[in-house]
Amino acid sequence: MTAITIKPLAACPQHIDQLADALHAQWHDFVPWANRQKIVARYQDALAGGQLFPQVWMAEDAQSRLLGSASVKEYDLNYHEAARYWLGDVFVLPEHRGCGAGKVLVHTAIDFARAQGVQQLYLYTPDMQNLYERYGWRRIDERWVNGETVSIMLMDIV
Repeated sequence: MTAITIKPLAACPQHIDQLADALHAQWHDFVPWANRQKIVARYQDALAGGQLFPQVWMAEDAQSRLLGSASVKEYDLNYHEAARYWLGDVFVLPEHRGCGAGKVLVHTAIDFARAQGVQQLYLYTPDMQNLYERYGWRRIDERWVNGETVSIMLMDIV
């Protein structure tokens, strides 16, 4: 079993380039991920922002190798004014899928949001609905986003 350590982005900024490469390789057909430099800039902005949101975490193994990432951000999708807080950018590098890093990252993000007084957390996904439903999320809508149909999902975290 892989030992998984979750760290805030500020504790491991050395992973930004590798993560940007992996995200771009996986999702380059979609506007937010089409430009590698913009991906790097988003993470650097999160690192330098000094604000509560976005909050980004990295998962590492025992050798401090990057396994994946997740974030909580505000208004990730222009869906509805009340839909303020979003789980986003949940990604596990292909060679590490199945080790449990994604689950730990998602739970870390939920715990953080709950600790900040967030009552509802949203996400959108084109293809991982069943996984998120196992974690307790529910589908509330479908939308066309960045060239594909996605499910909008919600979790009450009070």
